[in-house]
Amino acid sequence: MSLSEPTQLIVALDFPKPNAALEFVDEMKGLPLVFKVGLELFMSGGPDLVRELVHRKQRVFLDLKMYDIPNQVAKAAQQLAFLHVEMMTLHIAGGSVMVKQVAKELSEIPNLRPKILGVTVLTSFDDTHWAEVTKSLTGHPARPGDSVSGMIAAASDWGLDGVVCSAKELSYVRKNFPSLYTVVPGIRPQGSDQNDQARVVTPAEAHQLGAHAVVVGRPITASSQPRKSAEAILKDLC
Repeated sequence: MSLSEPTQLIVALDFPKPNAALEFVDEMKGLPLVFKVGLELFMSGGPDLVRELVHRKQRVFLDLKMYDIPNQVAKAAQQLAFLHVEMMTLHIAGGSVMVKQVAKELSEIPNLRPKILGVTVLTSFDDTHWAEVTKSLTGHPARPGDSVSGMIAAASDWGLDGVVCSAKELSYVRKNFPSLYTVVPGIRPQGSDQNDQARVVTPAEAHQLGAHAVVVGRPITASSQPRKSAEAILKDLC
């Protein structure tokens, strides 16, 4: 990806009910967006909501961050592919067998195969809280950037199409693994609240760093003028 190419805008549908999400999607009609369905909305609307979005010719990123025994995740990934989603997520921490089995399962349905994105360290973790987690697991604290680097290096040959990572680690990924598609959450327009995110950048900064796509939720969905907010961010991503 060159800086002359726009970074894609993925809008997180942070709604508790399907009707509110669908009304919002209709309001965004005509804008070049991908819509992210996460755990809350999927638990409320389920596969039927995803089918409705696809029926309305919307691009869907199903972000369930799957992490289970390999066979369970692989079979679940196949079901997600049958929904015609464009991208899906799983935790790289699930290990090589899990990731490879998902890739193998999806290779058998190439016409429906979504991008497989590996989740590294959630952007809600700062240095202190990630150190707590890694120390409890290994006895040694680690920084988020070091863990992200290790996960991506290990998983780069397992069949992933891309990774979800903080913009803080984006330069490392783009330099060392240029073929990986990069999705960056924790994006906040200049002057907006960080809320539950710890490692954040602006849309323009993410674009300059070479992000293929960014995820933005409440700065758009909770805006008094959501369409104008989305349009402003799209300009920053060009």
